[in-house]
Amino acid sequence: MRILITGAGGNIGKGMVPRLKAAGHDLVLSDLNKLPAAEPFVGLPFVQCDVQAGFGLERAVQDCDLILHTPAWHGVHSRAKTEADFWRLNVDGTFWMFQAAQGVGVQRVVFLSSQAWHGHYDKYGFTKRVGEELCEYNRRRHHVRYVCVRPADLTPWGSDYVNRYGARLLYGGVDREDVLDCIERSVEALAKQLPEGAEPEGVVVNAVRPNAFTAEQIRDWEADPLQACEGVFPGSRALVEKYAINIQRKPALPELGEGATTIGYKPTRHFGTFLSELRRLDAEGGPEAVRGVHCPY
Repeated sequence: MRILITGAGGNIGKGMVPRLKAAGHDLVLSDLNKLPAAEPFVGLPFVQCDVQAGFGLERAVQDCDLILHTPAWHGVHSRAKTEADFWRLNVDGTFWMFQAAQGVGVQRVVFLSSQAWHGHYDKYGFTKRVGEELCEYNRRRHHVRYVCVRPADLTPWGSDYVNRYGARLLYGGVDREDVLDCIERSVEALAKQLPEGAEPEGVVVNAVRPNAFTAEQIRDWEADPLQACEGVFPGSRALVEKYAINIQRKPALPELGEGATTIGYKPTRHFGTFLSELRRLDAEGGPEAVRGVHCPY
């Protein structure tokens, strides 16, 4: 397929470009600012767009089969950006994307939503809820097939590998690679042709980590977090103590939901896989090796 990636210079866009190229898709990239002449963008067509007003979108989407729409202000921007800022980019930008799609007959969209959808009276979550309503409106009115991907927290974690990455996987976090997997599965699902006469589908997928434990296993977690963690992840106590990993709060149990099954999304990275990598780093280089791990995005 020929795919337009809006907001291609952002975190998700940069992650999806090499994946979609490797899958054999033709890509068109767009963003508000020009992209650097470096990988993964080298050699790909670029159209400068301001989605907030729709400028450039109709040119960018010409001859495309699908749009991966990613531009948004996020929760981390809440202090710096106003309600008007959030509305212009997250809502108006989504509206104009659909208008451009309608103008050239594109009827497949992957929309980057957020788990903030559940906190929809926050200014970020509210705009994501409206964005998903725009997806459904365009499905009903203009026969657009869509997948809304709701990632959990994957904000860059800098050099704090053990807490901002590792411990976060017990709570509201997800590994970025799992989110990219989810988006790739979404594109694959929309690439399939619908049976003749079938209604265009709208799918919502929670891009969250898998649960490596049950509710029963973590029921009394806060009474003795080290012991509870050891029960789920044998051998974890020594690592948690050595690296002062903050596991005091009871972990979350996110739900993948039916949408994950629909598109075949199966996340694989969780606190246990983090501990396995931490154990390897510790054995090979100790605390210095662990401190040397930095967020790759």
